[in-house]
Amino acid sequence: MNLLAISGSVRSGSYNLALLRAMKERCPEDVSVRVYDQIKEIPIFDPEIIDSDTPDSVRSLISMIRESDGVIISTPEYAHGVPGALKNALDWLVSSDALILKPMRVTSVSTSGLGGVRSHSPLLLILSAMNTNVVVEGSMNVPYAQRKFDENMNLTDDFTKKAIKTSLLAMQLAIENA
Repeated sequence: MNLLAISGSVRSGSYNLALLRAMKERCPEDVSVRVYDQIKEIPIFDPEIIDSDTPDSVRSLISMIRESDGVIISTPEYAHGVPGALKNALDWLVSSDALILKPMRVTSVSTSGLGGVRSHSPLLLILSAMNTNVVVEGSMNVPYAQRKFDENMNLTDDFTKKAIKTSLLAMQLAIENA
């Protein structure tokens, strides 16, 4: 099983990116996780661009999504919602069939006590409008990130490590039963 893990953050020191990397390190033997951290390279969505002029960064993302069995998005919360860079990337994907019925799971990591939960609901609405197969089981919201990662962005929290295992198993089951 091949999963694409998309970070909704543009920061290189992002806790969401660190969580995806921790997932990659802890995935079962029969699961592969590819971390996508180039969301800032996607230009602003322009609905007037026709297929033949689609930017290479967008074509690459679409290709990675098509090659995957499922997609995990881990995103911060900005102003009680989805970060602009992530929403922009999703706007590019609306006219593509790459995400249709693709199993997807949403995760959010935050330094606040809510764990980025306010980005979760809007993102689920966007993904359902895109006709994805949102896997609710195994979704994660990780609060107080600064307490769960060390200075090198390595996951140190045992509970979060267990949650990753549960989350990946839920995704694996959803893909197998799709």
